[in-house]
Amino acid sequence: MTPQPALQQALALAALCLQRRDVAGAERAMAPFSGAQANLDVLNIMGAIRLHQGRFAEAAVLLERVCKDAPRDPAPAYNLGRALAGLGRLVEAIAAHQAAIRLKPDFVEARFEAGHLLHRTGNLAQAEHAMRELLRIAPGNVHAKLALGAVLVDAGRPEEAEAPLRRALRETADPGLQAQLHLTLGMALRRQRKDEEALAACESAEALTPGRAATALHRSEALQNLGRHDEALAILENLLARAPDDPGLHHSYNDLLYRLGRTDLFLKSYDRVPESRPLLLGKAFFLRHAGRDAEGHAVYARLLARDPADRTAAIGAARSLARMKRTDEAVAAFDAILAKGQADAGLFAIAAESALLHGDPGKAAWQCEQGLALDRYNGACLSMLSIASRMLEDGRDETINGYGTLVRSFDLEPPAGFPDMASFNAELDAALGRLHPDTREFIGQSLRGGTQTSGRLFDSRHALVGKLRERIDEAVRRYMTEMKDDADHPFLSRRTRDFRYSGSWSSRLRDCGFHVNHIHPDGWISSCYYVAVPPAVRDGAGQQGWIKFGEPSPALTLREPVRRTIQPAPGRLVLFPSYMWHGTIPFHDDAARTTIAFDVVPAG
Repeated sequence: MTPQPALQQALALAALCLQRRDVAGAERAMAPFSGAQANLDVLNIMGAIRLHQGRFAEAAVLLERVCKDAPRDPAPAYNLGRALAGLGRLVEAIAAHQAAIRLKPDFVEARFEAGHLLHRTGNLAQAEHAMRELLRIAPGNVHAKLALGAVLVDAGRPEEAEAPLRRALRETADPGLQAQLHLTLGMALRRQRKDEEALAACESAEALTPGRAATALHRSEALQNLGRHDEALAILENLLARAPDDPGLHHSYNDLLYRLGRTDLFLKSYDRVPESRPLLLGKAFFLRHAGRDAEGHAVYARLLARDPADRTAAIGAARSLARMKRTDEAVAAFDAILAKGQADAGLFAIAAESALLHGDPGKAAWQCEQGLALDRYNGACLSMLSIASRMLEDGRDETINGYGTLVRSFDLEPPAGFPDMASFNAELDAALGRLHPDTREFIGQSLRGGTQTSGRLFDSRHALVGKLRERIDEAVRRYMTEMKDDADHPFLSRRTRDFRYSGSWSSRLRDCGFHVNHIHPDGWISSCYYVAVPPAVRDGAGQQGWIKFGEPSPALTLREPVRRTIQPAPGRLVLFPSYMWHGTIPFHDDAARTTIAFDVVPAG
């Protein structure tokens, strides 16, 4: 339909106003024609106006009509993608941008938005492909190089991220964009534990755009890696003074205080500001992990007094009751939560733990089965089901865990250039010592009496770690290849041709140190590689420092709590299902126990 002259003039004026970011002017231009709802040009421009106003729901309705009736126009599809993204409908938004790209392959903006949303939704391989395709079409696009660098950092390839980021820094003079490039480069460097360079990059970003909270937070993290904790604390305190209601800042600040053993300040920041739901939940998180369950329950109770329908607070309160051994109340509380519906596998697993503590393994098993019907690979449900099975003596525990077959150890060959594993591990142990912090463990971690490296160790690109990873790759592939085929088994059925590491770190335990019994709910295969072990591990009777399997963290009475143990030895790699309960037996020795651990998930 060809617009009438007056409408055509209004459409042109509205489009010009939008180019100038004069949204009010665009709406005034279209006001006389607001009733022309059958005209696609009117719908299109009104959709764009609503988009610029942040009225995403209205924009999406208008633009969906335009896309339906004008399916060959890429611009409405692009704007529809932006509106859907504003509504949080990210998968649909990606589809809309991809539709625009099919109609106009050189549509740079649509390609960028699609790649950005793929990154946000965790589709890192697709996001990388999208940004590389954009750069093939527009090789000078600095924003795409920044986005590609961020994707590569999150994909665990920070070394590769440096190249596009450094190129982009040479290609733009925009201070704000340069600052963001320096900041992302700092993240890539920090992941590689190039901590001094990472700090310098953050300081360059700060010089370009002073006062940005994101830059200060990254500086604080770089300073922590360098052991400059007082400076890091000062930055966090300054940020909290500027944004006292930011729950993320409170978490970062108190996490550092906990690791520094600063009991004089720990959690005090929450008491200096008005109580909000996010801040109360944040404080309750720390109280739970610090073992202060009664205080945590009191916080959840305050939240429930404000809003009895607060599901998160109700779950937290029920968990606190179970940990306080008030299991009658805990089970009743979980029953009430589950009766309201909308339960996920994780909630069923938490409820099952309370049922186990209450001495009702039948109920716990049923709850785990309900969770596994929703997510057959849920590690928390599998771990709780295995314990319920042992209490019921129904045999499923052995089927699930396969203590004799699925727990395997591999004594690795020395990497190229080393005559034996002893000389290699001696160098590796010294190198890891430089990466370990001089603080206690992070709150919520399994180790007690030791330290754990931050970030992803395999991202560090440390030469010795890289050499070890080659040997680990070989062992993991062998472990996968030698798995039995069983489409019904929760572990064996996940076998694929390839894998990726979802996390990697080093732990160092000191005298009397140990790992509490735990699982890795987000992994598939978990591990422990022994770099250095104390002489005490030779104690075959006491099994000091040995890894143990099958003993749960809930305080339950089991006929045979530990189902298998393995003696540590330098160069030995132990692989096992991530949902299997495991921990270590404390040891008494002046020498440290240094390990590298990682989680593996199927590729794709």
